[in-house]
Formats: sequence, structure tokens, C-alpha cells
Amino acid sequence: AMRGLETFSQLVLFNYTLGYYQTSTANISDSPRFAWRGLLMDTSRHYQSVASIKRVIASMAFAKLNTLHWHIVDSQSFPYTSRAYPKFSLGAFDEYQRYSLNDIAGIVAYAQQHGVRVVPEFDIPGHTMSWCAGYGDEICPNPACNSPHGEADNPDGILNPAANATYDIIQGLFNEVTTVF
Repeated sequence: AMRGLETFSQLVLFNYTLGYYQTSTANISDSPRFAWRGLLMDTSRHYQSVASIKRVIASMAFAKLNTLHWHIVDSQSFPYTSRAYPKFSLGAFDEYQRYSLNDIAGIVAYAQQHGVRVVPEFDIPGHTMSWCAGYGDEICPNPACNSPHGEADNPDGILNPAANATYDIIQGLFNEVTTVF
């Protein structure tokens, strides 16, 4: 019904000469070709404000897209502010480019109201250098281990599979993430 109402709203126009809204008669036979009609937004590399994300969601609903694939965390930035692991946000670009759990819950609720589901992406075990900003001693091996030639500035990063803390933190983080998304 929501997509049908969207189609109807796109058929209605305002007649400025006569001063009222009108629509023409139309027969519409329409159905989605794909169940997943989405858009990828990468805020781990290109921070977007909450208002900007909501504008994208509103535009998605207008275009009858139903899935926002939110690439929220990668090596470049960790803007997700975790209650369970607050030091992760040290991996954000700066203190102003972070999403609180309330921000995320608001985005998810706004998306649901517009018929859009939000699917978060947290890359692991690679692409995790931003994780190491806050929890480097616990879950990140020697930086030289992250690259084939031992250079310490490899941008991808990898979590330490030999450390039990790595698995504890991943499980704790994802337990939290599932309550927000």
C-alpha cells in the first residue's frame, strides 16, 4: 500500500490556474522486479550528518527503494558510538563526526516510517584499523603484521585472531548492534 500511495502522490499535481489539486485517470500495472531495491551509503569514509541521511531515505522512498545498506565502519573511521565499547569512537574522524545510539535509532525509525530497512555493514576481520584506535592493545596485532612487506602504515588493518579479547569484543559489539538495527 505504501508504494501505491507513493505512485499516487506522484500523479497528483496542483493546477495553478484553477487553484486546486488534480490527477488524471490512469491504469497502473506495477510491481518490483527485485525484492532488494537499495542504495549503499558509505559514512565510514565520507561522513554524512543525520539530517543528510534522512534526506537520502526520503528520496529512496520517493524512488521506491527499500534498503539502505549503511557502510558505517571501515578502516578509515569508526563513527558508531558504542555504549559497550566507548573507546571505539576514538577511531572516528573527529568528535563531531560520530553517530550516537540515539542518532542511529532515530535513523532506523525514520527509515521504517518510509518503508526502508537499514542494513549495517561492519567489516571484519580486515578493514579494521579504526578499531585499533581505541582497543589496539587488546585486539590489534603489531601493525607490521597487517601488511605483506611489514610496513606499519597499511590502511586495512586486521584483528588479532590469536587474542581471546578479539572474539569477546566482536561478540559484545554485535550483540549491541543487533539491538539498535
